[in-house]
Amino acid sequence: MRKSAPRKVAILYPTSIPWIALCVEGIRQFAREQGGWHLFSSPPSVHGTGESALSLRSMRGWKGDAIIVISDDEDELRYARRIRIPVVNLGGGSSKTFGVPRVMVNHYKAGRLAADHLLSCGLRNLAFFGWRDLWYSGQRQLGFTERAREAGVECRSLLRSSRDESNENWAGRIASLARWLASLPLPTGIFAAHDYRAQFLIEACQEVGLRIPADIAVVGMDNNEAVCEHTFPTLSSVSRNSRRVGWEAASLLDRIMAGEEPPDENMLLEPDGVVARQSTAMQYCENPLVQRALDFMREHLGEQFNISTVAEHAGVSKRTLETRFRETLSSTPHGFLTKLRVDRAESMLLMPQKRTIDQIAADCGFGTATAFYAAFRRQTGQSPASFRRETSRALLERGTPEKALNSLTSHRISTRRAAVRTSS
Repeated sequence: MRKSAPRKVAILYPTSIPWIALCVEGIRQFAREQGGWHLFSSPPSVHGTGESALSLRSMRGWKGDAIIVISDDEDELRYARRIRIPVVNLGGGSSKTFGVPRVMVNHYKAGRLAADHLLSCGLRNLAFFGWRDLWYSGQRQLGFTERAREAGVECRSLLRSSRDESNENWAGRIASLARWLASLPLPTGIFAAHDYRAQFLIEACQEVGLRIPADIAVVGMDNNEAVCEHTFPTLSSVSRNSRRVGWEAASLLDRIMAGEEPPDENMLLEPDGVVARQSTAMQYCENPLVQRALDFMREHLGEQFNISTVAEHAGVSKRTLETRFRETLSSTPHGFLTKLRVDRAESMLLMPQKRTIDQIAADCGFGTATAFYAAFRRQTGQSPASFRRETSRALLERGTPEKALNSLTSHRISTRRAAVRTSS
């Protein structure tokens, strides 16, 4: 029998942008699983290559079957409804879909995740830095500010116009941002609309002498490793689940090509979580007594000591320390210390150099392996061996390099901390 011709699908956006490149990986994964797809990608729109990004209109005359595009241009998207092939959009700059089915990360929930992460660090002052004229930024701000309000925390915002800023030089951009930073109470946790905004924010903090994370904790979004791993300090970021977005966009497109009616509503996918790095690597506490206790716990985490020792270091009775912890952290000193020990154990369980459970228990300050098992299961819902096996298998399936393994560990710790804090 003669095989049917492969479906020709165009991907119209610059794949040189990291999160978009990850979306393309998801599209390619679906194409491999499905079989019979021929993909055509838009070239990088970098001056000097001789290429320019393709638009829907520029594809007039192309003999293909479907298109995945990232666009917020009203004329382009209205044009998409007039062509005779299915189109799925990944753009998030506009609130309107113009009748074109759209797949994207849930920007509102991403904002809530960022707030949860900063709240879990003990911050009681939050702020948002983003765009006033882009819909996705507004959704991230809404999720962030609503979560802050639920926690009884004041949230400030600085919104810039993307068009206006493009006409400013570096000094002008820094000056206005520096004035806003100077008005914030310290310490403050700031969620920037994406990683490039966060990188710019970190530069402005350094210009005006604000320390990160001691004075300002910063979270970006997109988990763009080209930015996050090379910013100083390294940048914590919300991962947008881009591969899954690409896979689901391709799956939706495939169903539409098969005759399914396109959905009227946006298809929103859960973000991965927060990948924690140095820009939020601090536990903030307004109570200096509790802060002294926290510092002691971290410095001696690999040692065995009891809460009486912590209280003695903080200069108070054990009863007073317990009262202060409940007032400021909604936790007992023992409960918080156990969380810190289990956090360290999670990291050790995922290290390439395998250690025995007994070794990890000792290195995390647990007196016995039995006590370690009980604390680990109580906090994570898994045994240490099950956690190591299941997480390592997931990493292997994703082909994740060693550097990303450390990020995954931080991500699991930070999201679980936020859950624990929210429920307390």
